[in-house]
Amino acid sequence: MRYISIVILFLIQLLTTLVFAENTKKVEIFAHHGVLEDVPENTFAALKRAVELGIDGIEIDIRQTKDNQLILMCDETIDRTTDGKGRVDQLLYAEIRQYDTGSWRGAEFKGEKVPLFSDVLKFCKINNLKLILNVKQPCLEKQVLDFVKSSEMSSQVYLWGTLRNLNKEDAEPYGKTLVFVSPEETKEEILNRIHEEKKYAFSILPDNDNRQTIKNQIKMGVDVILVDYPYVVIDILNIKSQIITNKRPFKNIEISSPPQGETNDNTAFIQGKVNTLLKTIEGADYDKARTAAMALMVLPQEHTVPPLLKLLRNKHTHVKQNTVWALGFCGDESIAEYIHPLLKDKNTEVRREAVLALKRLGAKQSIPTLIETLKTETTLWVKYDIARTLGTLEARSAVFTLVNMLAKEKSASVKSACVEALGHIGSDSTLPPLANILVTDAGEDAAWARTKAAWALAEIGEKSIPVLISALMDNEEATRRRAGWALIKIGAPAVKELINSLRDINDSTRSRAAQVLGWIEDDSAVTSLVWALKDEDPSVVSTAAWALGRIGNTKALPALQSLENNKNNDIRENSIEATERILTNKETAQKS
Repeated sequence: MRYISIVILFLIQLLTTLVFAENTKKVEIFAHHGVLEDVPENTFAALKRAVELGIDGIEIDIRQTKDNQLILMCDETIDRTTDGKGRVDQLLYAEIRQYDTGSWRGAEFKGEKVPLFSDVLKFCKINNLKLILNVKQPCLEKQVLDFVKSSEMSSQVYLWGTLRNLNKEDAEPYGKTLVFVSPEETKEEILNRIHEEKKYAFSILPDNDNRQTIKNQIKMGVDVILVDYPYVVIDILNIKSQIITNKRPFKNIEISSPPQGETNDNTAFIQGKVNTLLKTIEGADYDKARTAAMALMVLPQEHTVPPLLKLLRNKHTHVKQNTVWALGFCGDESIAEYIHPLLKDKNTEVRREAVLALKRLGAKQSIPTLIETLKTETTLWVKYDIARTLGTLEARSAVFTLVNMLAKEKSASVKSACVEALGHIGSDSTLPPLANILVTDAGEDAAWARTKAAWALAEIGEKSIPVLISALMDNEEATRRRAGWALIKIGAPAVKELINSLRDINDSTRSRAAQVLGWIEDDSAVTSLVWALKDEDPSVVSTAAWALGRIGNTKALPALQSLENNKNNDIRENSIEATERILTNKETAQKS
């Protein structure tokens, strides 16, 4: 009888799979900016992670530098995602390449650089990775599409935003055109109309990890889905990820670099070169002075650092600004004391460059000075830079000041910087303020501050578990979601508290706890999840069934099989899928 039941179950699963496959065979999954939960956005790290995960592609943002180079960058400025500052369209690419665009997301990404669009196309071509192109500046469309055409990437590119208007039917296509449809608008007649026009239905599900919502979009026949949480879609579609094997399936390319300055062993030659460049820095032309400062950086420091230190006393703003910028890349933190006076300069840009120079130098001796400066600084972007710098320097003595800043600061940018810093510092005393941001912050652009708070708590690790468990009980779904993904990152140490949360009075808390346990995949949760299959709330039962399927323990089979005829579609479907997954894993294990 049990054998017959398994056979019937298998046939039901097979039929479900076939129907599902028929409706989903064309769906393509794209990650927003990359894999935001794991890697810094708009970087090669994001591209590589997408290849490792086995998803179809990523959405990237494109801007143009002052010297007309197309790069990957979302914001108008480089302030948020690098350790530099300034508007993209006012900076040379060689200058932008000096900055680190990975450390803000984690120490393992230190040294990541802002990539050229042309290099990204090369990488995607050889790795068969597709792109959704989002041009963030006006009048760049034709230039972007020319790159696509010359790279022979049209078949791997989707056009979005203003790019859609340039794909004329009577001209050689540059890429596939996307037409946005919301989950509420996804109907057969609308999709048919889009397909008749030889375009592709495009659904955006940002900041959404609801399996059922994503699943419904897939079943409806949407061609392309853009998500912030690709892991959920990978699970739904059973995509075979390479990341779990620790392999590096992607192929690297030779990355374009800006031209380097001349070097020569002849002391007289070098000194002559230095003198010429110093005169240029002292000149009235800001751009030439900046370029000269860049050239000095590649020359022997014994010839360049002493005269640059003298230039710090120059009365002209742009001279001080470019000089301290160059010194920030010399790698000698002992020069920090020469930079400290500039933290009180009347000019905002000079003060910012001084802060960022200390950050790049890793000047821990500057921590007390930076703390005192933060207490009195009134300019938003200087406060922002100081907070991030204190985080990079892991300044434990700055916790009290950063916490006070969070309490009184209204700017979302500064609050996000303080949150980021507290996460990097990782002190026990940072937990209450981070928890407060996660669950109560309601200021301007609170979502970004809350997301960073979740990242920060995950970075702190096991000590954050009580705070995050508490956040699972929040009334707001977005807060529960952020807390859940932070707990997933912490992993096994959180299992015991998550099991306790399966008994919470709140339905949403129990459901989210079951989801997190499924992602962690710890066998110790099986008994409690089986118990959750009897929950009065259908969403808890459905999620618990899915979680048991991910864990894959055969002890869950009888309980899952008892739900094969459940009247609730989600419960029935997730139970069947879970049973099939466990049986498949068992068969694979026996063969091996």
